Amino acid sequence: MILFVGDCHGDFEPMLKAATEASAVILLGDQEPLDDLASILGQEIAEKTWWIFGNHDSDDPEYLTHHAAMADRNLHCRVVEIDGLRIAGLGGAFRSNILGVDRQTTLNDLPMVRPQDTRQSLALIRKGKKLAPQDHTTIFPEDLALMARLASKTRVDVLVSHEAPESHRLGYRILGDVARALKARIHVHGHHHERYDAMIDGGVRVAGVGMSGMMIEWLQPKDGLFWLSAFPGGNVLAMGYDPRRKMFQGEFVGLEGCKGLTASDLNALQEKGALLLETFMKKPKRR
Repeated sequence: MILFVGDCHGDFEPMLKAATEASAVILLGDQEPLDDLASILGQEIAEKTWWIFGNHDSDDPEYLTHHAAMADRNLHCRVVEIDGLRIAGLGGAFRSNILGVDRQTTLNDLPMVRPQDTRQSLALIRKGKKLAPQDHTTIFPEDLALMARLASKTRVDVLVSHEAPESHRLGYRILGDVARALKARIHVHGHHHERYDAMIDGGVRVAGVGMSGMMIEWLQPKDGLFWLSAFPGGNVLAMGYDPRRKMFQGEFVGLEGCKGLTASDLNALQEKGALLLETFMKKPKRR
């Protein structure tokens, strides 16, 4: 099963415990590693880990440096097949002084939204003609244009981002457009420290993942852990913690081939992930 990890904010202990049972790990941004990321994770977990940047990963320039040894595992603006699922990544966050999108801006509006604000043009006006740290964790027009080009060539099962689509009250419709263009069935994001499930236009299931670190006493690390597993027939089993019901829940995204699963298969999943699969057919509410 693939483990998706919400904002660690420098505290990797909860995710390291969970990652031992995962076949792959995806960090959803705001890692803020205080040391080399590969060293923090250890060889066994680092070799199966992918990541994207969050907005806080440039708060200290050393956070960027500490990702460098795992630069080849950055999912930003690429599609990689991981454990049977095609996964696309879009790291970083929107900053209004760089790309003037609002929460209702669509992908079709992009050519009219300050297309001149590229990383290269911004570097020319920076001190020393170099990018500032925050430029590496910002979503630029060329990033969205590249995602649109990817969408014209392929389709994906899962989109991961740090920012949220329109399912969240602070999310952006343009990210939902990216998911729809990629024909993604599932969009997993971090950033808002909130665990929730929703469905947006186009039948895209959204999983908001909470904060996995324990920086704030009332936040639970399990809110920041989310699991996906591919099954025959194009099915994906999605499992995450429901903070309102105080329990793990699971459901299938896609229904073909579900009858091929036996009770022993489900029992094995429960034991391996220590998850309670209350229902498979529950529909996430629209937000």
